[in-house]
Amino acid sequence: MDISLQLWSINSETQKDFAGAIKRVGEIGFKGVEFAGYGGLNASEQAQLLKDSGLYSVGSHSGLSIFEESFEAELEYSKSIGSKYIVCPGAKVDTMEDIKYLADVLNKASKRAVKEGIKVGYHNHDHEFVKVDGKYAMDWVAELTDDDVILELDVFWLAYAGIDPIEYIKKWGKRVELIHIKQIDDKKANVDAGDGILDFKKIKEASQYAKFFVLEHEEYDKPVWDAIQNDFDHLKNI
Repeated sequence: MDISLQLWSINSETQKDFAGAIKRVGEIGFKGVEFAGYGGLNASEQAQLLKDSGLYSVGSHSGLSIFEESFEAELEYSKSIGSKYIVCPGAKVDTMEDIKYLADVLNKASKRAVKEGIKVGYHNHDHEFVKVDGKYAMDWVAELTDDDVILELDVFWLAYAGIDPIEYIKKWGKRVELIHIKQIDDKKANVDAGDGILDFKKIKEASQYAKFFVLEHEEYDKPVWDAIQNDFDHLKNI
């Protein structure tokens, strides 16, 4: 399993020294990164930093407002640094009106992005697993978006919502090109990869169409880099 890192996991470190933090990610042994902001670097600076760090860009988490207001700029930046995906990290899906609006935004962005060799996607939390008109909002999002709009399933949030991650990954099959690897314990806390209830080996086996596995870690009971190293050491042989 080649593991990439969602950079929000080390937000406290990138805020202090963005370039230094990225280089350390590469030194640990990660293959790629998923951005959550670009640290104030322009595209050429970012591309050089990735190269110097031995990393590639899986893609970015780009808020819905970016899709609405500045998608062309985001697309150009993503293309320049070699990103493969632009993912909406969450949106309001309380009503069918919300869901249809989101699907329309994603579909329009996808039609533009695929021309540049980039895919658009949607990342879940737990709120997408409230039923709207008799069906999970996440299922509506998947059904109302084009096949080119991929799903980035976050196994922590699936489990948090009471959904079996393995079965849900299998349900959406080829649409699931990205997996957020994030561990949960029986108290619904985010813990080190080896300390929770999710079996990442079985998740990997179920994710037969996944192109990238992206580690995310948000809650810490130890120094950030110690936790990230622990996660990497646990995952690298799966």
